[in-house]
Amino acid sequence: MIATGIVVPARAVDIAAKPVGRIVRLLVDRGDRVEAGDELLELDTAELVADRAAAQAELASAEIERDWRARATSRLERLAQADSLSEDRLDEANYALSAAEQRVKLAAAKVARIEALLSERRLLAPFAGIVVTRDAELGQLTQPGAPLLRLEDHSSLELHARVKERDLRSIRMGAPAKVRIDALGDDWLQARVDALIPSGDGDHTFLVEVTLPATEGLYPGMFGKVRFLQ
Repeated sequence: MIATGIVVPARAVDIAAKPVGRIVRLLVDRGDRVEAGDELLELDTAELVADRAAAQAELASAEIERDWRARATSRLERLAQADSLSEDRLDEANYALSAAEQRVKLAAAKVARIEALLSERRLLAPFAGIVVTRDAELGQLTQPGAPLLRLEDHSSLELHARVKERDLRSIRMGAPAKVRIDALGDDWLQARVDALIPSGDGDHTFLVEVTLPATEGLYPGMFGKVRFLQ
């Protein structure tokens, strides 16, 4: 049985910003190759950087108070061991030390939260691939979830074909297949059935995904034919 289909990347993702912000750095364009972790663009961070500096100062102050209360409590404990201090006074010191320790934790959490917000303003490549679309410009104000870039991994390609319900019986997961890409001539490529999506459309056709071998000149968007083998 033969079906027609189109070549698609095995992995593709739309890159979007989570926060609202203005793009201040745009490091890629269409057709650029990137590695996993490469920075793609950055949103303005001036306000958050100022907030981080204030939070770090607050944390440093809380740590100073905690350390001072820890030393004071230690001295009071020695006095208490010598019966020179009441238990109520020591309890008050321990309570004040515990409160100071909690203020340090709260201040540290505030710094960590701001660091997390700052990291959201730098968009990184989740995997190595090629930037195929760019809907971002310097100075543009982003909206949460709105796609700015599209990244595709062309190292692993598939042919997606739709088959009639009556032909499903003749297709097996993992079975070999042969694919001929129109733009590459008459040669048949050795391929494999990688997925059969068990949900039909309105025309009672089902999606079959066929993994293709690495082939020079093979790109997403090309049309081809797949022959399913028994």
